[in-house]
Amino acid sequence: MPEPRIAKRKTHTKSRKGCVQCKQRHTKCNEARPRCGNCVRLDSNCIWPALLDNYYPASPQTSPSGSASPFVEQGVPDSPDITSSGSELPIADLRLLHHWTSTCAKSLHPNSAIRSDVWQNEFIELGFEYHFLLRGFLALSAVHKASLLQQADRQSLLLQADSHISHALDTYRKHLEAPNAETAIPMFMLSSVLLTYNFGSAQLERPEDPIGALHHCFMLLQGIKVVVIPHWDQIKDSAVFAYMTDMASAETLKALDTLAREDKLQEVLRLKELTELVLDSQDKEACATAIDELHETWLRFRHVSPDRDEYSLLFLWPARLSNRFFDLLAAHNPVACIITTHFAALLAQGRPVWWLKRWPQWLLTASEQLLAATPDLVKWLDWPQQMINAMAWSATTIPGAF
Repeated sequence: MPEPRIAKRKTHTKSRKGCVQCKQRHTKCNEARPRCGNCVRLDSNCIWPALLDNYYPASPQTSPSGSASPFVEQGVPDSPDITSSGSELPIADLRLLHHWTSTCAKSLHPNSAIRSDVWQNEFIELGFEYHFLLRGFLALSAVHKASLLQQADRQSLLLQADSHISHALDTYRKHLEAPNAETAIPMFMLSSVLLTYNFGSAQLERPEDPIGALHHCFMLLQGIKVVVIPHWDQIKDSAVFAYMTDMASAETLKALDTLAREDKLQEVLRLKELTELVLDSQDKEACATAIDELHETWLRFRHVSPDRDEYSLLFLWPARLSNRFFDLLAAHNPVACIITTHFAALLAQGRPVWWLKRWPQWLLTASEQLLAATPDLVKWLDWPQQMINAMAWSATTIPGAF
């Protein structure tokens, strides 16, 4: 059956209260604050006319309170020994730092008793040396703290989060243009923080296009390779890399494959039949490879021990996807979306963490809506529907969730 392709002209209506960037692009702004949907999708700063004078500093060396910020990043690229020139850290940022060490770091992984200490101590120490990384931690802390509040009480925290992540990204991009060995490890760390930040910030407001938003997160995951490759020999032997990729070693994967060798599960592999029905050769190859690797991930996932982090295993799947599959997902190709919804079913079966909890249901709903006009394809969502609906996460069961 040929894939339906319906070209639709994108309409624009004037946004009278939109952000500055959308006005410059002559694009309708959804007016979501602190960053509208377009600016989140394009990964750009989002400036609001009413905030230009009231919140955002006229100079990056001036904090909203008017005092010099200890996070001033001088020169290109930043020096790791940035000093505060005698200024005090703003109380709001001290609160974020306290929230990070007391609460947020423990919420990032399903087994906080084992994994949170490194995030609370060693990684924060690295952030004190490289302030662009510390900004990433504070931004993620602000988002997590905002998730604990009612929507009406989140605004100041979201403004803090956006300010910190925007500054971190400015420095991040400069280092990408001129990578150096000195910043290789903190750059790798910030890449991972950016991925969690994008997943987590979406928890505060459902993305208009969950499939497109997931594609953006997947591309951030691919971007980690860009950071790692120039200094691979240095990064691969570091304690940070070993910790962050503890489920990716050849020995670990081989042990999981041994445990799974008798498993005869076909829930994912059956999608091969779907690729034969509706795809041409190039797309079929990309999707068939994605299916094989997702099946392998599914088998391994079932044998991960409770003292390990299953998400570091699950996210190996999108990290290994081909560029062609990413193109199909970006275009909302039905088969690519069905395969990705099966990945969401795996996420739903992991132990709950706040920054992922709503994504499985969002992706399932988006795929159901996408396929509503093609009932013969909707049946391929039966297994994800069963898994996601059966494992629907309750906010009351998730530590740190709102």
